[in-house]
Amino acid sequence: MAETGERNGNRGKWVDRAWRRAWPAAVLAMLCAAFYWDALRLPASRILSGNDLSNMFLQWLRFAVSSLRRGQLPLWNPYLFSGIPFVANPQPALFYPPTWLALLLPVTTALGWIIVLHVWLAGVGMYGWMRSEGASAAGALFAAITFAFSGYFFVRAYAGHLGVITTGAWLPLVLWACRRAVWRRSWKLAVLGGLPVGLSILAGHTASFIYVAVALAAYAAFRAWESYRQARALRTALLPLAHAGVMLLVGLALAAVQLLPMAELALRSTRQAVPNYDFASRFSWPPGYLLTLLVPNFFGEPAQTGYWGDGIYDEFIFYTGVLPLVLALLGLRVRRRLASFLGALGLGALLLAMGKYGSLHPLFYRFVPLFSVARAPARAGFLFTLAVAALAGLAITSLQSPTSEERARLLRPLSASLVLAVAAGALALVVAGFAAFALEREANPAAGRLWHQANQVSLFLLFFLLAAALLKAWRAPSPDRAVPRGGLWLLALGLTVVDLWTFGNGVVRVVDVEESAYWRIVSQAVDDPQAARVLPWGLNDFDQNGGLPFGLRSVFGYDPLTLQRYSEFITSWPDPRARTYDLLNAGYVVTTAPLEFEDEDTEQPAAPRLLAKQSGVYVYERPTALPPAWVVSQVELAEDAAALARIHDPGFDLRSTALVESPLECTGTATEAGEAEIVRYEGNRIEARVRGGGGLLILSEVDYPGWRATVGGDPVRLVRADYVLRALCVPAGEHRVVLVYDPPLVKIGLAITGVALAAIVAVAVWETREERR
Repeated sequence: MAETGERNGNRGKWVDRAWRRAWPAAVLAMLCAAFYWDALRLPASRILSGNDLSNMFLQWLRFAVSSLRRGQLPLWNPYLFSGIPFVANPQPALFYPPTWLALLLPVTTALGWIIVLHVWLAGVGMYGWMRSEGASAAGALFAAITFAFSGYFFVRAYAGHLGVITTGAWLPLVLWACRRAVWRRSWKLAVLGGLPVGLSILAGHTASFIYVAVALAAYAAFRAWESYRQARALRTALLPLAHAGVMLLVGLALAAVQLLPMAELALRSTRQAVPNYDFASRFSWPPGYLLTLLVPNFFGEPAQTGYWGDGIYDEFIFYTGVLPLVLALLGLRVRRRLASFLGALGLGALLLAMGKYGSLHPLFYRFVPLFSVARAPARAGFLFTLAVAALAGLAITSLQSPTSEERARLLRPLSASLVLAVAAGALALVVAGFAAFALEREANPAAGRLWHQANQVSLFLLFFLLAAALLKAWRAPSPDRAVPRGGLWLLALGLTVVDLWTFGNGVVRVVDVEESAYWRIVSQAVDDPQAARVLPWGLNDFDQNGGLPFGLRSVFGYDPLTLQRYSEFITSWPDPRARTYDLLNAGYVVTTAPLEFEDEDTEQPAAPRLLAKQSGVYVYERPTALPPAWVVSQVELAEDAAALARIHDPGFDLRSTALVESPLECTGTATEAGEAEIVRYEGNRIEARVRGGGGLLILSEVDYPGWRATVGGDPVRLVRADYVLRALCVPAGEHRVVLVYDPPLVKIGLAITGVALAAIVAVAVWETREERR
């Protein structure tokens, strides 16, 4: 009987301990469900709004899932940009475990769950990190909610910036792991800390990971300084930096399966040449947007009222709520050195986000690796959001102090005169806005903006006054007050949730997955999508990937990471009749306006012929397009610039002569070239039958490392011809030619990732056993 009671007591203690640890995660899960309820119930026909989500990620994941279900690895995508190394693109996040939800759920449903999962993860990580830093449970939960449901994440969900959300969500967990490793001076925990680092990389948005790495480095430097102040020993001070270094190294090794092929692509992409500062400073945060920290939609919003601000809305919103921002400013007075670090981090993030409008980003551009090839300095505002949330959590913790003197000291700057001044200024703006609207609404169509701005400032004024009243109640609580001291933080939490709900509820929307009418018309006009590519002339970038669900192979595409050489090739002659498109087997050109051709000009190639016209879409056949594969009997040597000029020369016969960069002897070359026919065309494999006198077999496929070829089962060397195309020598006679995309860097990266994962698992088992002793 006694043993039974003891077991029941132990079980009760275990349940109590588990609940104390799990309840914040449960609260965050319920809030995620409330804020993103529609996103969790998406059918296959509905998706969260956002150009990138519907036009990039949806198409990418559908391609990956369909490839796997056909028994093929999605290594090469033949449908966009005349073929691209899909596995090398980090943004589809093929090796990131949450992405695999797309194999179990409809892709649109999986995308919604991935976003909500990472919002929850950001909150859980923030709670854990703040608790490790000594924040109270209330303060840590307040910080977690402020960070996870901040405007930064809402507008990213609105824009469909999936990788930005999934990459950044790991930062609090990375800092938490670093804090544990530093506090316990444990190399094993540093190795385990490489797991969230690696997952942040695998999440896909490399540019966002730059800021994760910057935050980790800054935090490690802060912890190193703290260690030096306490021990006055250089060796002890260097330990936090060493722990962070181990985390980064393990994380890089864990993500090697993605990083190695990505590096290969990046070195050949449009980012490979060091861009000028104009590129790196695109989407700099204008100083005038400081106002949006208080009134996020002061310049409008694109979902309902329209947006008239300077730049892109979803890059410039860092809203954290009125009360959290006030608490963050007060949190700078908290007697913890972490507060000073967070203040410096937040200020530095804002200065960095200003890009070309400030002086900090130009320094990072010149002296910090990777900042010269990354754009959108405004994304540094992510670190500002984290700093504000953490400072607000520390302030809540201090306000829970049992001594009224400490609370009074913290709240002293929030004087009645300051509150009245802010309120009067906001009220003046509201009155002026409504008055100007009343006077101008008949004569000025844009006067509606004044009405919107006055309403938005009114909303700020409401939340500011409520925040000031709540903090006043916290300043000097009386014994007979209606709300006990323990309940004030609940009121603060509720006010913040309502504030962020008011902003985010109108931002995140669910829309129908609409089939592209443009590409549907094209698919109806094209008899055999495998016979020739499509040239979608003048189509906006967001719609370029729409042909992928119809199995249409396009010369263009929508992807931020494209091959530099290919980009030079397709832009070298901006004309739908350009001979470069002939080489790419572009048998069709599609426009949204009729094209006019000068048939009487004998120097011009044969004009495209109209095949179909429907709903403003014009589909033309290009009779000059070369076949998917052909054999030439002659080769010429030509450097890059000369090769492009030669290709565009009307007197140069593309069908019989190829341009190569180095001497090439193809045995069996005859005056009369052989014939080639594609007999099998898949993403990672192409088979052709060649017969005749032999020569140089050219395929209208982009040359890229990782492709290997055999002729009759014997390996042969692939060469680049006509600036970008894949080619190989074939002897006379009839032969079966097979090309397979088998990138060795993926295999090498997979081996490194496997070793890193095994090491993490082994260390985790070791650490668990030691803790149980």
